[in-house]
Amino acid sequence: MTEEGKKLKRSALDAAADILSYRMRTAAELAAKLKEKGYESDEIESAVEQMKSLRYIDDYAYALRYFEYGFEKKRGYRRLVRELTEKGVSASDIELAYEDFCYENKVDEYEAALELARTEFDRASASIELDKLIARVARKLESRGYRTDDIYKIMAEMRRWRDSEEQSI
Repeated sequence: MTEEGKKLKRSALDAAADILSYRMRTAAELAAKLKEKGYESDEIESAVEQMKSLRYIDDYAYALRYFEYGFEKKRGYRRLVRELTEKGVSASDIELAYEDFCYENKVDEYEAALELARTEFDRASASIELDKLIARVARKLESRGYRTDDIYKIMAEMRRWRDSEEQSI
């Protein structure tokens, strides 16, 4: 019997349990992994549903933990939403998880972005042109997925920081 034939002898549910033993996955990720292993659609659907009913898969809980991890890494809402969407999490699960996470942890995304900007501002040498520094910080915030309106507010705030530094000299 070929190696592939041996692998297919295992049930999709056993394979799903094995896949989930390594790390959390979304329902869509699990289904993709099972399909990759050669299981039929009906077997995949059944295994995913059983894993959901056993609570081994919970896209809402996955999104909640993903927001926790992402905010620890100073990532913004837009980036995290895009990544979760790519992982197959529904928009409703994403939004609920975001709201619950922010409420429970008193997260203020604007303050996190402002802190990141302040660090960059303090680290920059006085010789760098203000507009270049603001552009660099804005790109960094944008690449991390912070909201555009927060970035514009921070750009204005950075101008006030430089003005207040110049007045104190």
